[in-house]
Amino acid sequence: MKYVIIGAGAAGVTAAKTIREIDTSGEVVILGEEGFSPYNRYMLTDFLCDSIKEDELIHTSASVFKKIGVTFRKGEHVKAIHPQKKCIKLFHNEVVHYDKLLIATGGTPGLGPVLQPFQKHIQRYYSLEDICLLKRKMPSIQKCIVFGEGLSSLDLLCGLYNLEKQIVYIIRGTRADWDLVEPEFYGELHEFLEEKGIEIITEDRVISIEKSNHCFQVLTLKQRKLTADIVFAWDHYKPNITCIKGTGIEKKLGILVDEQMRTSEEDIYAAGDCVEIYHPGLKNYWINFGWSNAQEQGEVAGKNMAGQRETYKIQKTIVFNLKGKSLRARWWR
Repeated sequence: MKYVIIGAGAAGVTAAKTIREIDTSGEVVILGEEGFSPYNRYMLTDFLCDSIKEDELIHTSASVFKKIGVTFRKGEHVKAIHPQKKCIKLFHNEVVHYDKLLIATGGTPGLGPVLQPFQKHIQRYYSLEDICLLKRKMPSIQKCIVFGEGLSSLDLLCGLYNLEKQIVYIIRGTRADWDLVEPEFYGELHEFLEEKGIEIITEDRVISIEKSNHCFQVLTLKQRKLTADIVFAWDHYKPNITCIKGTGIEKKLGILVDEQMRTSEEDIYAAGDCVEIYHPGLKNYWINFGWSNAQEQGEVAGKNMAGQRETYKIQKTIVFNLKGKSLRARWWR
């Protein structure tokens, strides 16, 4: 039996380890698109702020994969999936056959039609490669503009604050608030950020970014003209599912799966931030983002790929696990 996993994030690595525990003789291959060993994405801000070293980010090294008999191939981009032939084609046209396939390609920040023309002026803040590039830029950066919502933006704001940068935060809503698990911040996060010296511009959005000498000129919908050394912006966080184009795998925003993490194509599973699963309470499909949810789905997928019958227990709400650290300890010094 040959198991192939596309994606080396929480879901993919958990699935590989789960499969190996059940099937000790099958071939297990992980194809990771990034050029790094699997790392803890939620610790990237700690790395940006030099609280930890790069090797401390890695959660599964090459030696661990070798010890458990899993083949890990990094820097591999999947060009196409052919369900009828049970194979995938890599970017350099190598064909990899499988008996069971898991798609665990995660999600990524995305730009809408307004911001897409200015993509080259926007600094990404998502992957280890992004952070390595940003660390090299940081000494020459003082003023930062951030446009985007969700916990990733809060993570970024904290990192920039800890690096003593000047921050302007632009949001569409009337307040900078998130549904967080810690009651001390409930309804008070907006004021907390302002107390830290972060300028918050509400009910507005970035519509234009132009390079001028060594800085950027930013124009907002309400015609505010701002200047910054660097601009971070995104419109949404979306599943990364370009690899399923032309496969017939059913999707909405993400890949549709059942409670066994099976897709509409036989012997193809999906798990993590790239999937949508039916929620009986909502009576609709939804994406249960988050590291812990990806691990749980990866474990369920791995068990089912290896012949067991396991059901994913759907959370009533989206749960963000801060890995044992409080919100204050996780982000703010």
